[in-house]
Amino acid sequence: MKKIALFIKDFRRATKISEKLVDLNNEIRFFETTLDDATDCSLAIIDLNESDFANSEFISRLKMNSNIYIIGYVSKVVKESHDIFKSSGCDIILSNASISKNIERLASEALK
Repeated sequence: MKKIALFIKDFRRATKISEKLVDLNNEIRFFETTLDDATDCSLAIIDLNESDFANSEFISRLKMNSNIYIIGYVSKVVKESHDIFKSSGCDIILSNASISKNIERLASEALK
């Protein structure tokens, strides 16, 4: 069973995403701050709309301290912020709508 870290403060979205991931037989861990330790997780899903998590230093530290696959999502994908998050360590950056629709497929591919 793979561990997945959710850095999502929106309760409704976190619930929707976690329900889909649990159905794929994964252990879900919820994180409230960037100080929480997610080094034992294989996948991280980060809400880049949240100022606490939309931090290139946090993303870089998370990527550097573990062999984790990072999926970020944001309300509107803009090239400048996309490039910053990508260079910080996000493997994929999606829109809010895309994350909800495609999370099962993305997680399955990321956790192979």
